[in-house]
Amino acid sequence: MPNTTISTRGESFLINDRLVYSEIEHSNPNAHGLLMNARFIQGIFDDRSNRARYARWGRDSFDPDEHTDNLIAALPEWRAHGLRAFTVGIQGGGPCFTIANRSAIDNNPFGEDGASFDDAYARRLDKLIRASDALGIVVIVSYFYVSQSPKLRNGKAVRNAVTVASNWLRDGGYANVMIEVANEYNIQGFNHPIIHEPEGMSALIDLARDESGGMLVGCSGGGGHLNREVAEASDIILIHGNGCSRQRFHNMIGEARGWGFNRPIICNEDSQALGNLGVAARNFASWGYYRPPIGASLRAKTRTSRDAWRRRWASNSIRCR
Repeated sequence: MPNTTISTRGESFLINDRLVYSEIEHSNPNAHGLLMNARFIQGIFDDRSNRARYARWGRDSFDPDEHTDNLIAALPEWRAHGLRAFTVGIQGGGPCFTIANRSAIDNNPFGEDGASFDDAYARRLDKLIRASDALGIVVIVSYFYVSQSPKLRNGKAVRNAVTVASNWLRDGGYANVMIEVANEYNIQGFNHPIIHEPEGMSALIDLARDESGGMLVGCSGGGGHLNREVAEASDIILIHGNGCSRQRFHNMIGEARGWGFNRPIICNEDSQALGNLGVAARNFASWGYYRPPIGASLRAKTRTSRDAWRRRWASNSIRCR
């Protein structure tokens, strides 16, 4: 049986039917219902085209299983500092300071026709979700990434992949999972219109919800991007703050709330724009920290991120006091 459930009530998130953070004695009521998170997009990463290029810091090889295990080992400390959710990508993200040509990476566990899901990726994702469940942490599972989605043959393959991934999550019996159909669906490089266009994405959101058995589903756009049709199709309004000034970020939250959909607004990627954490908290929007990946073992490289998170958490109005 799952230990951790995620649900929503209006604009608030609930873990195990309680407003998030309300379980902390003397916590600030203004934080209750927020879901502060981080982007661990490469948590199940592999590169079957050339693992050797990730063999750094005295290591002879890159081990995907060890990589995931190191993230799992770091999760208790993240949670102790207030983290209650993170995003992991089935197709990963961009190791932008490691490999110049992201398209050269083979980090796509779906078959070309989208009808299969690689067993090794599935095993790592299952282990990560279940470890998070035991800790009271929510996992946002992101399906598609811009440089890996072209490995799917066509729009039918995309629909197949959504069905396969959603069925896998449903059959896993997870209750601590939300779905992000694609990371920044509107940016250049998504060559399938069903992903790139709002109408197609809205249909994929509906498909993911149906095939997952009713999990909470949304989709992010690039930094500062909002689309009403996508937001209306979503259970959670996912936004990214990359490149946004604090004023623009404030305005984006206000625009999303102004549509009157009465559902949570959650930023799950904002680079290192820590000032936006305060903007989000003051406007009752959840916020997600993103430290750009450099291909390192996550356990070895998360301490700086945790320290930055802790300092910002302690200095904002959402802190526990």
